[in-house]
Amino acid sequence: MGKKIKYQILELLQLFNSYFVETVEKLTDQNSGTHTTYNMTNLKINTGPQTMFINPVSENEVEVVKNLNGKCSSGVDGVSDFIVKKCVQFIKKPLANICNTSFASGIFPEILKIATVKPLHKKGNTGEVQNYRPISLLSVFSKLVEKLMYSILMSFVTKNNILNDIQHGFCEGRSTETATHAFLKNIHKAIEKKIKLMMY
Repeated sequence: MGKKIKYQILELLQLFNSYFVETVEKLTDQNSGTHTTYNMTNLKINTGPQTMFINPVSENEVEVVKNLNGKCSSGVDGVSDFIVKKCVQFIKKPLANICNTSFASGIFPEILKIATVKPLHKKGNTGEVQNYRPISLLSVFSKLVEKLMYSILMSFVTKNNILNDIQHGFCEGRSTETATHAFLKNIHKAIEKKIKLMMY
């Protein structure tokens, strides 16, 4: 590859990087000082134990990696979900060891925090940077550690009944649809009982 082509590629990468960074900064500036204050006085907050013990994960638990979508795209390490899914039976022992070491030490490996950002064309002219959106490709191993920790955390939260009934985000079987349904149900009840709802 010639120097001129390398320079053009670097120039293009810098253009995308600048656009994506500036877009986030503009959104942050636009939204600063616009936070809404919510009335939390009637919100019941469930409390639980102050300590969560993390049991070591087994080799079989590492096989949760099979639930990944199996795409051929990869993160910074160049290893795809597809490859790991195919050979997890042969590498589940060292993977379990890595995950357990991370949990025991409380350290998430720095290399797994890095994402490969690629521009994905949305619509319109392919020559305009504003017609692209950034997608972050994470390492399959970071996704594995995340899935295992999520499972441990949700088990603890569920067992100790920490989440409030009005929590819909990031809960299995719940979504924006169930949140909207619950919201409308409360409005209907309030109308029937002629109660004034205060929205903050």
